[in-house]
Amino acid sequence: MSFQLIVRGVSLSDVEHSLGLLNGRAEVFPIDPVHVGIAIPTRLFDTFGEYKIREALKHMMVYDLYSGDWSGQ
Repeated sequence: MSFQLIVRGVSLSDVEHSLGLLNGRAEVFPIDPVHVGIAIPTRLFDTFGEYKIREALKHMMVYDLYSGDWSGQ
């Protein structure tokens, strides 16, 4: 199981840079020219905590596939 997110309007490299705290252990992949997908393994999510991950992405429009909500700018 993993934490699934979609980011809108930001480049793949910007998302990877923002998630640098995860040391490349999250899967970051292009969906289309406007959207980037993120899959964070549950154990990694639990280790770093939701707050730190959300903080790293706070300047982006993020869609949480679990809750069905967009958050961010």
